[in-house]
Amino acid sequence: MVKKQKMASPILAIGMILLFLGIIFILISSFTGPGGKGGGKIDVAAGGFIGPIPFGFFSSPGMFWIWLVIMLALLLIWFIFFRLRGS
Repeated sequence: MVKKQKMASPILAIGMILLFLGIIFILISSFTGPGGKGGGKIDVAAGGFIGPIPFGFFSSPGMFWIWLVIMLALLLIWFIFFRLRGS
């Protein structure tokens, strides 16, 4: 008799697909440059959480607002999961 293997979680598969897509986009953008041309200005932002406290570094005010929206969304998701875990 052949045992059936358990399927991996669909969330794991989605995460792996997004990871590989991100790597592909980074590789493509490193060869083509900003906007598909050889020059231009690049704005960056980086951030994360230390516990529930967000931190970040950015190169322009526009990137700050993008970073702020993303961090607030992630903080909201974190609070929702923390609340669901407690109940």
